[in-house]
Amino acid sequence: MDAVAAAAPVSKRTLYQHFPGKADLFGAVIDEAWSHFTRAPLIPSEATGDPRAVLRAYVARLTEHWARPDVIPLLRLVIAEAPRFPELSKAYFAAGKEPAVKGLAAYLAALVAEGRLPTGRDPQLMAAQFLGAIKEPLFWPRVLGVPVAFDATEAVERAIDGVLGQA
Repeated sequence: MDAVAAAAPVSKRTLYQHFPGKADLFGAVIDEAWSHFTRAPLIPSEATGDPRAVLRAYVARLTEHWARPDVIPLLRLVIAEAPRFPELSKAYFAAGKEPAVKGLAAYLAALVAEGRLPTGRDPQLMAAQFLGAIKEPLFWPRVLGVPVAFDATEAVERAIDGVLGQA
């Protein structure tokens, strides 16, 4: 808290007036990092429009989120500190990752309900697999600081094919 107050620059007392403890301060940092992605509706909850266009737009917002200068360093910090402070990773998950996956799953469930995707598929699992198909080739290299080895458009289109059952 001393370092944060000095960097702000405010007194430690002022900092504690806004954030009673480290967890509150970290929660505010997490909320700020994710709010640019989760503030507006991520994806329609109804199965309207072309699913390919909807999923492309979702990925475009996601990649804009990744490009923000605070997102990857914050994730690295959460990963590094999770063994000592598991509440940090829980807060990170609840503030952004969970709503992002739930919104996508709700959209996929609507597609299933309207017969635009086959029945019997778990929308939550479809959402997780879609995000995995995007993040593995396009996000994790960035987190690890290595070049992205795949064409982004190709990776996105193949992920969309997979979730829409056109692989």
